[in-house]
Amino acid sequence: MNNVKLTREQKDAQIRKEAKATFILFAICLVWNVVTAYGLSGTGIRIGGLPLWWLLSTPGMFVIAVVGVVYLLKKVFVNFDLNDEPEGGAGDAE
Repeated sequence: MNNVKLTREQKDAQIRKEAKATFILFAICLVWNVVTAYGLSGTGIRIGGLPLWWLLSTPGMFVIAVVGVVYLLKKVFVNFDLNDEPEGGAGDAE
């Protein structure tokens, strides 16, 4: 993948955007897990011998997390170099 050229301010803004999006996905997964695990634990419904609350909370959260990460990778994250030195700078001299 090609690195995108960003200014220092753009890099800082992108890092904050990526961190915020990741936290939002984490919060969605946490809320999903808590609501389904505790909200459905007393129903007694079973599917294939497993309680419904477990099927929705654990494998369900995994699916949400994977779909969310794929979305973040395609729509939010940007490939850029964190190094502030311009190419051919002092670090390249031998």
